[in-house]
Amino acid sequence: MAVMSSAVTNPHQFLQAQNRWHWIEVAFWLATLLPFVLTPSYLSLASQIAITALFALSLDLILGYAGIVSLGHAAFFGFGAYTAGLISKWGWGEPLSGLLIAAFSAAVLGYLMSFIIARFRHLTLIMMTLGLGLLLFEVANKASWLTGGADGLQGVHMWPLLGMFRFDLYGYTAYTYALIVLFLLFLLSRRLTNSPFGLALRGIRENLTRMRAIGDQPLAYPDGLHHFCGDRRRGRRSAHANH
Repeated sequence: MAVMSSAVTNPHQFLQAQNRWHWIEVAFWLATLLPFVLTPSYLSLASQIAITALFALSLDLILGYAGIVSLGHAAFFGFGAYTAGLISKWGWGEPLSGLLIAAFSAAVLGYLMSFIIARFRHLTLIMMTLGLGLLLFEVANKASWLTGGADGLQGVHMWPLLGMFRFDLYGYTAYTYALIVLFLLFLLSRRLTNSPFGLALRGIRENLTRMRAIGDQPLAYPDGLHHFCGDRRRGRRSAHANH
C-alpha cells in the first residue's frame, strides 16, 4: 500500500522508475548479437525474425496497452512493404529514405482507418479490422499490374546501405539494419508507453467509462495510436522490402 501511495503522490517519480532499464532487458538485447557469432549462415532468417518482432511490437502497443483488438494488422505491414518495394522498382532504392517514405505511407493509412476503427469496440471492432484487412489483401492481390499479385513484386533493387553496405544473400547487412531499426523503435515505444500518453492508453484499456468521467477524451488516443502503429508497421515493411 505504501508503494502504491507513493506512486500516486509522485507520478513523475513513478514514470522515471518505469523508464529505468532492468538487467533482463539488457541481457535480451545483448543476446540479439549472438547470431553473428553462433549462426552466421542464418542471418537472413534472423533478419526476418527481427522484422516480425517489430510487427509484434506495434501490435503490443495497440492490443496490449490500449486494448484495441486488431485482426487487420498485417494490412499496414503489406502497405509499407509495397510502398518501399514500388519506389525501389521505379528507380529509388535508397534504404533509409525508403524506410521513411514507407513509414509515412503506412501512418497515413493508419490515420485514415482510425476514423472508422476507433469508433467501435469489442466484437464490432474485431470484425471491422478483419474486414478492412481482407479488403486490402484482395485489392493487392487483384492489382497484379502493380503489385505482382500472387507472383510477388518483381524488379525490386535496393541500393547499398549508406552507399557502402550491400544487401546480399548472407544477410549481414539485412540483419544489422533490421536489428538497429527494431532497437530504435523499441526505445521509442518504451518511452511512449511510460509517458502520460501511455498511461492514458492503459486507462482506456481498463475502463473507458471512467476515462470519460474524469474529463478525458479517450477517442483521441486510439486515433493517435493507429497513426503511430501504422508508421511503425510501415518501417517494418520497408525493412522487409530492403531485405
